Amino acid sequence: MPIKKTYAEHGDACASAHGIELIGDVWTYPILRELFLGPKRFSELSLLLHGVTPAVLTARLRDLDTRGLVQRLDTTSPAGGSIYQLTSWGHELERPLEGIARWAQSSPTWDPSGGLTPDAAVLAMKTMAAGLTSPGSTLEFDLTLFDSRCTRPQDYTYRVKLDGTGLLVVRESTVIDDADLRCDSTLWANQLFDPNCPIIGTSKDSAGPVGRFVAVYQASLQSVEN
Repeated sequence: MPIKKTYAEHGDACASAHGIELIGDVWTYPILRELFLGPKRFSELSLLLHGVTPAVLTARLRDLDTRGLVQRLDTTSPAGGSIYQLTSWGHELERPLEGIARWAQSSPTWDPSGGLTPDAAVLAMKTMAAGLTSPGSTLEFDLTLFDSRCTRPQDYTYRVKLDGTGLLVVRESTVIDDADLRCDSTLWANQLFDPNCPIIGTSKDSAGPVGRFVAVYQASLQSVEN
């Protein structure tokens, strides 16, 4: 099998070409996506990245470590193996990748019918919320999401805050049992991006912070489209 040469080895000094080369391998971006909001164990990545084999995941993580985008923490979890997180340089990819995501939505070959992991749904929410602010009082709530496509769905809780300065979302280090809303991550994304999708999960109060947030979010998307 021929050895794959880098663009630099072919004499191309373009930084953009090198950047695409760093993240262009299959499974590279999904791994980065799952780490933007915080560290994850190897077992979590293996569960959430549908279709990846342990061998391929191990190889991609090793490559990303070598490239300076991901680092393995010294602490290991007996139940879930090694823990991985993005480096500071790796975190800098989030903003340019948001632009790629907005650009890719116009792709004639994009198929939006698949599902989203919890972090992917939250990142999509953040990406499409550029310029979104609260028209009134601050909206703040705890959101717990899980991926029902997984054989053993795991909950992730996020603290969502929308005020006059914009949208802030932080993934909590532990799951909050009494979150304002708990639902499947793909359904949460559908709820945001489909005006006909009703509020779902354990909270159905449209006058509460979750319902008001969804209404503000959808109104913002519609104003951009118009």
